[in-house]
Amino acid sequence: MNSPVTAPVAPKPLRLEDLPRPPEGALRVLAACGEEHAEISRIAPLVAADPTLVADLLHVVNSPYFGLGQNIGSVGRAVTLLGLNALRNRVVCLTVRAATRASDLPPAANLAFVEDSLRRAVAARTLAASAGLAADDAFTAGLLQDFGLLALLVLHPQIALTHWQTLRSAPPDARLALEMELFGVSHDVVLGELAVNWHLPSTLVAAVRAHHQPAPDDAMAGLLAAADRVTAVFASDGDGTTLEIAKTDLERRFGLAGDAAHAWLAALPALVQQAASSLGMSIPAQAELDTLTARLNTRLADDNLSYQEMNWRLQQALRERDELAARLSAELEIAREIQCSLLPDAAPARHPIWARNVAARELSGDFYDYFTTADGRLLFNLGDVSGKGLTAALLMTKTCSLFRCLGRRLDRLEEIVGIINDEICETTVRGMFVTMIAGMYDAQSEQVEILCAGHPPPLLLRHGQGLVQVPGTDMPPLGIVPGMAFETRSLSLNKASLYLYSDGVSEAVDANGDELGLRGLARLIAGACNLPPASRIDNIIDAVAITDCKRRDDITLAVLDPAGLH
Repeated sequence: MNSPVTAPVAPKPLRLEDLPRPPEGALRVLAACGEEHAEISRIAPLVAADPTLVADLLHVVNSPYFGLGQNIGSVGRAVTLLGLNALRNRVVCLTVRAATRASDLPPAANLAFVEDSLRRAVAARTLAASAGLAADDAFTAGLLQDFGLLALLVLHPQIALTHWQTLRSAPPDARLALEMELFGVSHDVVLGELAVNWHLPSTLVAAVRAHHQPAPDDAMAGLLAAADRVTAVFASDGDGTTLEIAKTDLERRFGLAGDAAHAWLAALPALVQQAASSLGMSIPAQAELDTLTARLNTRLADDNLSYQEMNWRLQQALRERDELAARLSAELEIAREIQCSLLPDAAPARHPIWARNVAARELSGDFYDYFTTADGRLLFNLGDVSGKGLTAALLMTKTCSLFRCLGRRLDRLEEIVGIINDEICETTVRGMFVTMIAGMYDAQSEQVEILCAGHPPPLLLRHGQGLVQVPGTDMPPLGIVPGMAFETRSLSLNKASLYLYSDGVSEAVDANGDELGLRGLARLIAGACNLPPASRIDNIIDAVAITDCKRRDDITLAVLDPAGLH
């Protein structure tokens, strides 16, 4: 299993002395090959002076993969036949081999790096002719193009130990980003430092550094980009995307499509094994393309089954959600019916009070009630529970029930509201409270007692005198202060109309976000004053509901108007 990527360590500064350095003999040859007027006659003795380099070079030039088609026995003849450019390429290849052999990487990581580097080199060499490039240059560039990563892993052994497999299996662009995350620098930048140390040709280094974003006219960089994508097919744990990207690149850049691309990819493992043998580099037995394809198909089939199972589970979850939503909707409808049953019947001409509630959601936190007591007085209320939804509706139900139950047994409004307040204080949760305006109307004296507990004061409309706000009693909402001594205020109705409302009415907003306010409500009341009480309520509520197109709160309005019974 690949190790998860952790936060990057502080990157070590790049210093030439920390980077892999070629053997001195190879370094002298590379430096001489890079001189402006380099000559074979002067370079051959430099090669001959290093017995290890001589043995390695003769092995390479006589190998089946790099051989010159004849048996070469002397280093002088080998150098002469190779020429300066091919000689330098061979020495670079031998230098890369020496660096990987001296690497302190975990063996599996080092082996994987060698394998992938050879695959890039072989892929570039076999595609070079189609790009109009020299095969030797392409092989060397392919072998070098990710060598900076080896240097980074050597400089950071802990990252090499935990993340080399993640780096190897990532597609090229993702690997580049991961290098920046882990090391703070990428392999192409490191290779630029190596180029100075190794006397590498500038054109080769420029192509290697540009291969992640090759310019359209940079044939070598484009070739290396294709080789990198081909290598990802064999090295990554991909889902088939890497293979499709590689095939698309082969067709676009080199004209290899369909069976031709498949045949070329299928031949690559054997060529990689041959190149490794010629350079004396040890790599694992190469997996055939058909084996990789079969493994990929198996993974895709497994992924498809997993997708089907996930889709089935999703469909099941959606069905369960719909069933739950349907049950919840049915339960909310029942709750709404119960809540509505707590409100007084709308039968006409039984009481001199009319009211209407419009919920902002399925359930309302507003409430109202009215009924006649045993001594013939009319007891009424209108309230608003803090919050919305089910919790507010439950507290509304409790408050309504307490008011009706206590109102039939107790005579004093202050006592009724005080007991309700103490009960809510004792049992309420989440800091909920209730604002309420309660009243008691005596038809014989036309006197009304009003108790306002944190609720907007009522509005009184007297014929010919306009609308006035009844002064409140400045009492806190119910459920805030236990043991509160509530007070009432008395007023003479004397053929006036008393309007009670929740703040959902006065705080309703129009499409522009402007609030109705008391002035807006007064305007609506004045405009409907000549209508029957029930029509007044409907007219005002409908106007507010239409205006409040972004309704945020429940809307409740009531009017006490004894004259409306006649």
